Amino acid sequence: MRADLIVTQQRLVAIMEAAPIGIAFSTDIGCQQVTRNAALLSQLATAPRDNGSAPTPRAAARQLRFFQNGKELSAKELPLQRAVSERAHIAPMELDVLLPTGGRSVLEASGAPILGEDGEVIGGVEITVDVTDRKRAETALQDVDRRRDEFLATLAHELRNPLAPICNGLAAMKRGTKTEEDAVRVIAMMERQSEHLLRFVDDLLEVSRIKRGKIKLVKDRVDLAGVIGDAYDMNRDLIGAAELELRIVLPDEPLLLDADAVRLTQVFANLLNNAARHTDRGGRIEIVATRVDEHAVVNVTDTGVGIAKEMLPHLFSLYSQASDLQGRPEFGLGIGLALARGLVELHRGSLEAHSEGEGRGARFIVRLPCLARVKPSIAPLNAAAIGAQTSRRVLIVDDEPDVADSLALLLSTFGADVRVARGGAEALITCAEFAPELVFLDIGMPGMDGFETARRMRESPTGIHAMLVALTGWDGEETRRRAVEVGFDRHLRKPAGSQELEALLHCAAQPQQ
Repeated sequence: MRADLIVTQQRLVAIMEAAPIGIAFSTDIGCQQVTRNAALLSQLATAPRDNGSAPTPRAAARQLRFFQNGKELSAKELPLQRAVSERAHIAPMELDVLLPTGGRSVLEASGAPILGEDGEVIGGVEITVDVTDRKRAETALQDVDRRRDEFLATLAHELRNPLAPICNGLAAMKRGTKTEEDAVRVIAMMERQSEHLLRFVDDLLEVSRIKRGKIKLVKDRVDLAGVIGDAYDMNRDLIGAAELELRIVLPDEPLLLDADAVRLTQVFANLLNNAARHTDRGGRIEIVATRVDEHAVVNVTDTGVGIAKEMLPHLFSLYSQASDLQGRPEFGLGIGLALARGLVELHRGSLEAHSEGEGRGARFIVRLPCLARVKPSIAPLNAAAIGAQTSRRVLIVDDEPDVADSLALLLSTFGADVRVARGGAEALITCAEFAPELVFLDIGMPGMDGFETARRMRESPTGIHAMLVALTGWDGEETRRRAVEVGFDRHLRKPAGSQELEALLHCAAQPQQ
């Protein structure tokens, strides 16, 4: 009998030591002597001689403490002791543990009594599972959910801001403006707000494309001074309206980069815009560029609302949002800053933010590698350089009447002869009759989509030499690849700018190769 008990005990010891969860048991009803397996010792960061089931009487620096819902528990409130005293199974309870090392962990612990032959309690057992990583993941997900909800709420607000004056302007023009000056002012306001809305949506799409690795840089030899100058031009009105003092300091020698000038202009335009929007009237903004070894280092500093210390780690997150001392959105949706950092990193550079706290301004530091020898790239399409001849025959294919008709109205102001088709089948008939030189074709149409329409146009005598332009809201790499395969010459995102449209009109008027 004794030999059997020894074998059974050895088996239980082996099971305890092999178990990946914490196990403790006591064979006295006072739970003064507790046996713990290696997993539990590791969870509690204690030595075998320590009592891992209760706060230790040692110095505070070595004390093991247990909390539940913020309340510290005494020894008798822990699962092992409760199982013995209450003579019942204790359901899993979540414990926040302050470890002797000073660290913290979260354990899920349950207990059960050990009964003797007469049915009386002679001890208890406790099972613990370390759920620290799981709780951290849950907290992180909850934080992401909270930031996402804030993002969506702020997104709705940001979209309504430009839409409100556009809607008001349309309503005013519909009722009739009193003077021609009023009409001009309303149109200018609507154009300004439309450009703001377009830039906002473009930034959202750009951030998404960067995260998916879909951005391709068009690099050339770029003088950083010119980039900063262009960024200033984009924010000149905003800075002037706020009466801000702007100081730009550049080195005597040119800072030449192997970079995409358009993308870098986005970076510094966003940083300058961010500084101007969050600096009070009469404040100061400073841009200082220097060369440090093989890098260009640009500091963009403002005397604005500053950044709270807890916000700095999240500042470049798309969902970041804070409020300044006046309660206005401080960093809004984080789109501009997220886009800026993504574009800088695509250039093998870095973007950092520093601030001494709220009300003490902010400093953004951009570091970019300087490269002296770069082959020039092909210049972008420029209407002024292409020529003065305007295409006479343009076909617009779109199932959205407002989109098609407004584009037709705009193109007609450039002198184009414009026809509109509401779908693929109608487009093929119109193409055969009209023989367009330029076709703006929506991709996402019901029935015969833009891909199939373009393919059939390329097979027709009147469409084989036309310039086909995919004008669509779809802007993924797969969409662009398919567009090239079926015969599109260009791909433009809705809404296309008037300069892009005019350039295409001139280009289509030239002899096709």
